[in-house]
Amino acid sequence: MSVATALPKPFTHLESWLPFALPSEDARMRRRLSGSMDELLGLYKALVGEMPAIAAHLDQWPLAELPAEQKPLLYLALSFMESAMAVEAFHQPGPPHATTPESMVVFPGRAEALLSQENT
Repeated sequence: MSVATALPKPFTHLESWLPFALPSEDARMRRRLSGSMDELLGLYKALVGEMPAIAAHLDQWPLAELPAEQKPLLYLALSFMESAMAVEAFHQPGPPHATTPESMVVFPGRAEALLSQENT
């Protein structure tokens, strides 16, 4: 799975976090679970104050019409949201007493299907 290489202009200062901007929920989960708490805390601190601006920026387009150059920002925001529980509640990359990541499969949802459609 390829990693994005750029974010839209207002958010280029967050590009060091692009390794977390993965296009599927399964890939983001596996990245979170393989990361350290220092990494996840860094991601959290870098994005927590940026989320209102990111949401406002992405809200310019319907999800199905999101331009390709905006998708890495959406994926990064999703990774932040998926990592927030690890930082705020679990205090570890995965839920306590959960099964191993190798035994989990995350099925793509409607948002991923919409994002993978060709823009017309």
